[in-house]
Amino acid sequence: MTNPAPADSTASDQGRTTRRAMLGLGAFGTVLATARTASAAAGSEASSIAGFAMRAELTAQALYELADGDLWSVMAQHHAAYAQRIAGIAGLSATGRLDAVYDELSGAFSSGDPSEAALQLENTLAATHTELLGMTDDGPSISAIASIAITESRHAATIAALSGADLETQLVNSAAALAPEA
Repeated sequence: MTNPAPADSTASDQGRTTRRAMLGLGAFGTVLATARTASAAAGSEASSIAGFAMRAELTAQALYELADGDLWSVMAQHHAAYAQRIAGIAGLSATGRLDAVYDELSGAFSSGDPSEAALQLENTLAATHTELLGMTDDGPSISAIASIAITESRHAATIAALSGADLETQLVNSAAALAPEA
């Protein structure tokens, strides 16, 4: 024998069931919309961090282009490549620079031996990229910025060694990180 209960349902019961289903879908839609908003905010923050790192690299490229010599030309190319890598990951156009940093160091890069300014720049960039790692949870950006921070440290050690600096100067980075624009 079959259960007669389904046959006993009324239009009112069916209406309640439909309303419950619609409320459930509405709640689900609200959760999805909230998740998308949070994801967009996180994506915007990651893009902002990546944009800052990219502009720091473009600043370094522009500074090295002021200096004479093969070493400085290679350094400019390295920083251009780093900026392109960050821009590609973040979906940005590789443009812009940090004008305050450029203005502060451009004189030292354009006259005489820029080794001291280059060492300062590389140590600052290594410290900056290390700080930026804690400001984003975007995996591809973290990987790129971490590998660039390591290379910046190697650049600093190489410049210090080539300029005849003592071992402590070659190996210790006491530079302060640049703060991203608010």
